[in-house]
Parts: sequence; C-alpha cells; structure tokens
Amino acid sequence: MTMSIGGQQVPLQLQVDVLLLCIGLLFGYAVLVRRYGPVLVGGDGPAVTRRQATWFVLGVTALWIASGSPLHTLADGYLFSAHMVQHLLQAFVVAPLLLLGIPGWMFELLTANATVRRTLRVLGGALVAGLSFNLVLMLIHWPGVVRGMVESGVFHGAMHVLLVGTSLLMWLPLLSPSEAVVHRLNPLPRLGYLFAMTILPTVPASFLTFGDPASPVYPVYAQFPRLWDLPVGEDMLIAGLIMKVGGGFLLWGIIATMFFRWAAAQERADRAERRTPRPPEPAPST
Repeated sequence: MTMSIGGQQVPLQLQVDVLLLCIGLLFGYAVLVRRYGPVLVGGDGPAVTRRQATWFVLGVTALWIASGSPLHTLADGYLFSAHMVQHLLQAFVVAPLLLLGIPGWMFELLTANATVRRTLRVLGGALVAGLSFNLVLMLIHWPGVVRGMVESGVFHGAMHVLLVGTSLLMWLPLLSPSEAVVHRLNPLPRLGYLFAMTILPTVPASFLTFGDPASPVYPVYAQFPRLWDLPVGEDMLIAGLIMKVGGGFLLWGIIATMFFRWAAAQERADRAERRTPRPPEPAPST
C-alpha cells in the first residue's frame, strides 16, 4: 500500500509491533481498572476519572502516531524533520499524558515490589531522572546512532524504548501519580527543574540550525528521496527549528502554566489569611 506524499509514492508499512503494544496498553489499563480499581479504591470514588482515562487514551494514541503511523515511514527513509517530530512526541507528549492517565492506586499496584519501588525512587529523583533523559536525548542525536537507527529497525525500536522510558522518568518528579512512590517537587523547584530541561536539547538543535547546508550533520539522509524537492540541508534546518522552537514552546508553555497556577494559589492563600480574624491579644497584666 502506498500514499502520494510530496509528489512521490511512499510505501506505508504497518508497524504491527507498535499496534500490538498500543492495544496491549489499552487492554491492560482496562483490566486493571475493572479488576483492581473497585477493590483498592472502595467507596471513596471512581477507580479512574474520565479525565484520567482520556489522558491515557491520548497518550497511547500519540505513541502510535509517533511510532506506528506514516510518520514513522517518513522518519525512517525520507525526512530527518519527521524523525525529530517523532522524538518530540515521545518525550514531551506521550510520556506526560501516560503519567497523567495513571491513577495513584494503579501506580502503587504496578510498583508494589519493594525492589522495583526502591529503584524507581532513585531513578525518578529529579537529579538522576533529568540527567538520564538529557544524556539519552543527546545520544540518539549522535550521527552514528542516527545512522544505526535508520539502518536497523531493531536498533531504532530499542532507542525509542530508551527515549520513552527516560522521558517517563524525567516527568515523574513533576507528575508522579503517587507521592507514596515518587515525591513530586514543590512548585518553585518544579519551575527550575523544567527550565533545566530546556537547556541541553538546544545543543543538537543549534548544530542543525546553524550547520552548513552543503555538509549535513546526518549525511545518511542525503541518500534518501527528497519529498517536495526539499534539499537535505533545509530538512536539517527545519528539524533544528522543530526541536528548538517546538520543544521550547511546549516546555515554556508548561513552565508559564505552572507559574501562574502557583501565583494564583499563593494569592488565594494570602487572601484567606487576611480574612481570617486574629485572636485578640491578651490584656497586659497589672
């Protein structure tokens, strides 16, 4: 099966492994909600809210778009800019949506093993999680690694699993479903943590944006058919802008949202304190 893209017939490949993974995630989620949710939650409310279920379904959908849709075909054999969109979806869309969709009781059930929980507390700590994510993000943009991902489907899949896994760890200090497993950062440290996550991704983005169009950073993409007659140098430039502007826009949007929510909460707390009557001071003793 083919699709006409950019004036060329692009073969569409069904990524069966990704499709089965997405179906398995949705099926497992439903089973856990039906089987364990009523028992662990009891009469304290629904096992999962409609919002949580929506977040999880959106996260799985984003995972399929990134790794199983025609975007994967474009990223593998045509455009590095499509490759970059894949990475942004996996790191900054799939991971946070999945965490937002997991209720606390489910997260505690999945991490009930003491060894798993201790390991996750270490790996999900802000310092370790942030460093791990940024090191992996730099690794998968190394020219030799990019070539390996293009030439080997197994290696490509392994790198995507590594990226999604470290992305989940990176988001844990911000969106941990259960404080009993991994503590969330307080509001102000959250802002500093997210700001730090915006720094290292600009390094490969800068190489792509300011690189020489005649000598592309990833020469393996020069051998592929050019869609829309887009030169490989311009493709690299677009990829750099996607990473720098697109990724930065997502993270800075989250930073701004968190800041204004924190400021609004502080304002409400100050107003409540001002409205609370103070106890009368004791009369001076005579």
